[in-house]
Amino acid sequence: MPIGDDCAVLRLGDGLWVAAADMLVEGRHFEASWATPRDVGFKAVAVNASDVAAMGGTPRFVLASGGGADPETTLGCMEGLFEACEEFGAYPLGGDTTGSPQLVVDVAILGELRGPPVLRSGARAGDLLAVTGELGASAAGLLALMGGDDRERLVRKHLRPEPRVLAGRAAARLGARAMIDLSDGLASDVRHVSERSGVRCCVDLGLLPVADDAREYVSSLGRDPEMLAATGGEDYELLISAPEGVMEALAEESDVPVTVVGEVVPGDGVVFLRDGEPVGDLSGWDHFRKG
Repeated sequence: MPIGDDCAVLRLGDGLWVAAADMLVEGRHFEASWATPRDVGFKAVAVNASDVAAMGGTPRFVLASGGGADPETTLGCMEGLFEACEEFGAYPLGGDTTGSPQLVVDVAILGELRGPPVLRSGARAGDLLAVTGELGASAAGLLALMGGDDRERLVRKHLRPEPRVLAGRAAARLGARAMIDLSDGLASDVRHVSERSGVRCCVDLGLLPVADDAREYVSSLGRDPEMLAATGGEDYELLISAPEGVMEALAEESDVPVTVVGEVVPGDGVVFLRDGEPVGDLSGWDHFRKG
């Protein structure tokens, strides 16, 4: 399985492995004024581990390269990387460092599969759509960082994401048909499932799991909590498509909440509903958008 999913899938000997890479760039993905080099290194590993989780795999090995304006910045980033590797059970194999006018870190990861990978292309009409954890907290944390507001839990959700490795493995074992990690936002990522699976995905914005503190803070800024949860991105939760029985078993077994937010029906495209009425076109993060 080459380019086109959360990870590539390859056979090494008798085993199946997944491989992915992700890059964080100062000024594009974070600002030095509110993200420490250690936070950046930690997040660079976490977002890769999330890709592995979306395939139902276990993170095993990491290679990292990066650079900063001075040795202390680069070392801080590497320390965060090592911290994340220890937390997520991956072994850092090495990499390269260099001087750079801005902090940049690129991580490649290898994960191990114990069964067939869960691809984006397996969703079928009749499946339910569910997400792990909560949505919108990372985007709320980013707003707090940009505004200088003291919202410690929300800020941590943005700076230190928690890849859902255990939930991803459980979903794969129980029979999930499709899965993707929510990096660019539900509004963008659910489209990948729809397009690759050749089905229509219906999502009810009123069902999105938004925590009380995120809802209160976002509302205080005059923003719509459900819309931010759908479009904000960087939640690194999992979107799962599975039959009802599989979803019920997963909800009982998962280490984090699993919330049904929609369904898969015959057709194509994605429809977002609020109070039973379609909502206009929604989109998430664009990696090449300026401003």
